[in-house]
Amino acid sequence: MRLTKHRQEILTLLENSQGALSAAAVHGSLPHINLVTIYRGLDYFVKNEVVKKLYLGEEEAQFEIQHEPHHHAICNDCHKVVHFTVDEAKLKKVLALSNFSIKDLELTVRGTCNNNH
Repeated sequence: MRLTKHRQEILTLLENSQGALSAAAVHGSLPHINLVTIYRGLDYFVKNEVVKKLYLGEEEAQFEIQHEPHHHAICNDCHKVVHFTVDEAKLKKVLALSNFSIKDLELTVRGTCNNNH
């Protein structure tokens, strides 16, 4: 994988992020990098399976480095995102899709968190 200076900056930002970031958020943190360059860099990382592209109900995709595979629960009221893990082997068994080989699981659960709103 070839890392240009800008790709390295994007990757470092994602590694140090507390959660998923949109391309616009990356650009907000790295305004010296052209937005097109940011999109291309993020696509490059997704294609090389370094970064995961997520759709968490936002209009814009979010990008996240997952050191450990995990899924997301989103509160409908406060939009808090909770990270959680599940036994993926068991989940694949429960899904039991005939004539389909599951390569990757991306589970997003929506509901209401227990925080006072």
